[in-house]
Parts: sequence; C-alpha cells; structure tokens
Amino acid sequence: DDEDELFGKDDDDEADKDKEAKKKKKEERDRMREHLSTIVSLVTERAERVGSLTTAIAALPEPEGTSLTPNDDPSLRTNATIMASKMCRSSLWSLSEYSQYLSVLTEERDVQDVMEYLRLIAEGNDAIKDKTIGGDTEKTDKRRNRRSKRFDRDYYRTCVAEGLRSVAYKFVLSPIRCGVKLEEMQGHPDGHFDYVGRTIAGLEEDPERGGPRQWMAPVISDCDPFQFASKLVDSGDLVLLSTTQSSTTTKDEKDHPEFRDPLKGCRYVAAMELAYEPRIRKTLRQLFRKKAVLTTKPTRKGLENVDFFHEVYGLHLIRDKPLMDHFPCEEREERYHGLNAEERRELDESLASREAESCLQFLRILKEEKGGFLTFKIHHLPSDSQSMSKPNDDWYKPVPPEDVVPEPDLTPYLHALQQIYLPEDEGEEWLEERNKILKQALTSFLLPQFEADARRDLTAAAIKFGVADAAKSLKAMAMEGPYRPAHLMEENMFLHPTGNLPIVGVCVATDAREATYLAAVNHQGEVEEHLAVPGGTYITETEMREKVVTFLMKTRPSAVVVGTGGRLQSRNINRKLSDVVLQATERWNNR
Repeated sequence: DDEDELFGKDDDDEADKDKEAKKKKKEERDRMREHLSTIVSLVTERAERVGSLTTAIAALPEPEGTSLTPNDDPSLRTNATIMASKMCRSSLWSLSEYSQYLSVLTEERDVQDVMEYLRLIAEGNDAIKDKTIGGDTEKTDKRRNRRSKRFDRDYYRTCVAEGLRSVAYKFVLSPIRCGVKLEEMQGHPDGHFDYVGRTIAGLEEDPERGGPRQWMAPVISDCDPFQFASKLVDSGDLVLLSTTQSSTTTKDEKDHPEFRDPLKGCRYVAAMELAYEPRIRKTLRQLFRKKAVLTTKPTRKGLENVDFFHEVYGLHLIRDKPLMDHFPCEEREERYHGLNAEERRELDESLASREAESCLQFLRILKEEKGGFLTFKIHHLPSDSQSMSKPNDDWYKPVPPEDVVPEPDLTPYLHALQQIYLPEDEGEEWLEERNKILKQALTSFLLPQFEADARRDLTAAAIKFGVADAAKSLKAMAMEGPYRPAHLMEENMFLHPTGNLPIVGVCVATDAREATYLAAVNHQGEVEEHLAVPGGTYITETEMREKVVTFLMKTRPSAVVVGTGGRLQSRNINRKLSDVVLQATERWNNR
C-alpha cells in the first residue's frame, strides 16, 4: 500500500477548516469592534474639548464670589466676542453632525481622520485663546516643554491667532459643508446633491445665506481679491503677519511678498483645514488608490551588481504599476454586479491570488531597498501622459539636475473639488484665488499624506502575506521527507526505507576571493569530511580535480547538492562538477 492508503484523508477535514476560519474571523471582528469603540470614545472626548473651546464665555475667568456682567469688566465680554468670531465654530464643527458620521464608520483610519481634524481645530482655538485673553504662563510653558504641538503647524497657529480664519471664510465655503457635498455627490450615481433638503445637524441656518446659498461659496462681485484684502487691512480685520513684528512700515517692507499677496495666510488656513476635513480625506483617499502607481529604480549599487541571475532582477525595473494591484479586494463590490455565486467565488479566488502575489513582491522590494539595490516611490503619472507613453530606455537612470521633473496630474482631484468649492458666475481673479487653495491643499497636505499612508498600508499587507507564506514554506520543509534514490521513488517509504544516505553539499562563494567548500554530511546533518576549493582556483584544474575525485571516492555520497547562493557561479560549478562526479563514479566502479 502507498502512503495515501496508510494515512487517508479525513472526511471532516474541510469542515474543521471552515469552522477554524470562521472562529478566527469572529475573533478578529470582535477585536476590531473593541478597538473601534475605544477610538470612538477618544474622539468623543476630543469633541467635548473642541466644544469647550468654542464656548469660551463659560470658560472665562471670573472674580471669585461674583458673577460676570458687562458692568463688572466689559473687556472680558469684548474678548469673548473676538474669540467667537475668530474660531468660526459654525464653519468647522458640529457635534451632532460628526457624531452621526462616526456612528456609521467601520474603518479605523476614518475615525483617525476625525481625531486629526479635531486636534487641528483645537490647536487653532488654543492659539486664539492665548492671543486674545492670554493664558497661564506656567501652563503654557509646560505644554511647550512636552512638545505636544507639532512644529510644522506654527505658521497655521500664528495665522489663526491673528484672525485669518474668519477672513478666509468670508470668501470660501466651510470645510464641513465641503465634506458633506463631496461625499454625497461622489456617492450618487449622477453626482446629485440636495441643496434644499440637506442640512447640518446642530447648526442654525444663516439668515442672510439660508437655503441653497449656504452650500455655495460666498460671491464677492464688487471688488477683486487685492481690493478686498486692502479694505480689510484698512479696517483692521486683516492683519499682515509681516507688520506684527514692528510698528512702522518702511519702503523695503512694502516690497515684502505679503504686501503683494495679502491673502496668502488666509489661503494657507483654508487649505489646511479643508485638507484635514475627514470626509474630504476619505473620499479623495479612495480616488488616490485608483490613480496612484508604483515605480522602482535601481541605485548605483544595483546598476553595478544586479545581473540576470540576481534575485533582484526584475524588481528594480517596475514602472508605473497600478497601486490597486496590491489592493484588488477593494474593488470587489464594483465587480460583483451581474455575477452569480459561482462567478463571484472564482472572482474572489482570482483577486486573493493577485493580492498575495503583489504583496509578496512588495515585501521583496522592501528587502532589496534595505539592501541598497533599489528605491521605490508611489506617485501619479505626469499630466503629459503622452510623453510617458513614448519609448524611453533611460527612464530608470537618475534625472540630471537640469531636467525638469513633470508635475503629477491633479485633474481628477481638482475636478472633484471644483464641483463643490467654486461658485458659478464669478470673476477669473476670484476663481484663481480659490484654485490656489485647492492646489495647495492637494500638493502640500493631502497627496503627501496619502503617499505615506499607502506606503504604510503596503508594508503592513506585505508583512501579513509574508508571514503566511513563510509559515507555508516552513510547513512544506518540515513535511519534506529524506532524500530517496531514483529507484526507490515509486516504493513506499515505510516498506522500503532508504537507510542512512551520505550527502555532499557544495557551498558556492559569492566573492572570488573566498573559498568554495564541499562538505560530506550524514543523515543527521553532521559534517564528517570537508574539502576547500581556494578562491581563484577552478575545479577543472588538474590538481584540484584530483582532490575532488579523491574526496568523492572517500565519502561515496548518494547525491551531490549544489547551493544556489552563488547565482551564475553556482550554475558553472554544477556543470563542471557533473563531469567530476562521473569521473569519480567510473574510477570507483573500475577500481
């Protein structure tokens, strides 16, 4: 009887596997739900913090034992009004709206986007509070010592503290309304949005801009952006940051870029808060996954060392591979339409196989990047896609400094944002001003963050599939039986055991200065004899050939195994060693 007859398959194996898979899925689902509830509680806590900052009147310090009235200290009431106008709560935040949004989220990253948005608003509100009424110096110093604030947001905090946020939302649509419009228009098959019936929970309508007009950006038709800014500067509503450092303005200071572009700080605040709005991020991230590509290029070390037999070969010349090849399961629902159960099962198997292959390939890319053979980047195709389609054999070589790197194609993102951000029937100068905000939000905040997120997701997925593949390979190695000669391959291993078979292994050196070793091992893997072939010496040389023949006749191995670590050198030694083994066999038979 063969092995299958001795150890037949159990009829319940498939059922046990299905039960085990369902159990693992249930445990993973329970773990993710618990983790999600923890994140939601953290977000709720942050929301309460933002609410407390925006209701600054209640948080104002009062004289002990007295109540706050205008007759007691009118300056406190004035400060509260200034803070409320600078915070622009109705343009940024609604507790009820975002609570409803959080209740339907299932992805951890989407919840994290809400937390990042809250942190940004909180930092801006803290800056307003410190600027307007001053804060406890000791508490402020402790907060700075803890480095709780990101240094790359210093300019944002300065702009918000000077009131540029309130100026920005005089001519642009608020982020919360942009997010709602973008999500619903992208989710609707025809891109429709209900301008009349859609409202923001927890926010009162502006009597001057109620109804459909509240979903459109304010239109300023009586002046251009520079005139608009000049009026605000004259009235004191717009503060130029370059003038806050000195009380006088010299002729040289009037040539400062901020005097020629007074709305620069307002655009920065609007772009940053728009880029951090969670619905905007979620929708554009999905679009990014569909448009981004992966490209690898060899380093100088890779160009010098990678040949056709190198394990890196092919990985260092990947050009514009779609990112969705690594996440094909995300498009499963779109491709399910019109398929029956059997076709869906085949589609799932095909997508899973494609995902595993791409993720394992990326794991090898990470390994070779760490080894210094290649670099990779996640990017978009240039706007001039026709130039990329032309043959270019030198695309993988370093770009000379004098060459202009083509800019990525922002058209899909700009088209989606312009539909919700730009009003109709407005002058070219104001349209250009708003387009600057959209481009800055994309190039400075959104796309760099999406690229970092994609790299992190690719790494996590690659490690996941790499661990599974390593476990599968380890299992295959563990289940591998001992070497069996050709004449026993068809025989049952239990009825016809092979006994103790000696093996000679050949460890091929990768460096010409190092030696190549032949080692005779027993069935337990213990080395009994070894022979070194010095570096620079060939097996075919007469003296070395005789030593190898004598070594093989002395050890009489059942098989000679040549390691493949030497790449091309391993192939050469394998070919030459075949003749030596044949000579040793003939000499032993004719002894």
